[in-house]
Amino acid sequence: MENPFFSVRFRGYDRVQVDRAVARVRQAMDTGAPPHPDSLTDLGFQMTMRGYDTGEVDDYFEEVARSLRSG
Repeated sequence: MENPFFSVRFRGYDRVQVDRAVARVRQAMDTGAPPHPDSLTDLGFQMTMRGYDTGEVDDYFEEVARSLRSG
């Protein structure tokens, strides 16, 4: 799984929360215990000023969930 890049927007998802979620998913996958794909939807990130682009973040987690479903 590659390191994602997310654009910063005037208003978007809290960058610290997103970075932590990405790190948790990467760590879980590296240890051989990937998260359940359904746990990667609606992660409840807070909106903040100068946050990550919401569409890019949502697309990233949807893609990870798809890859986990397909094996």
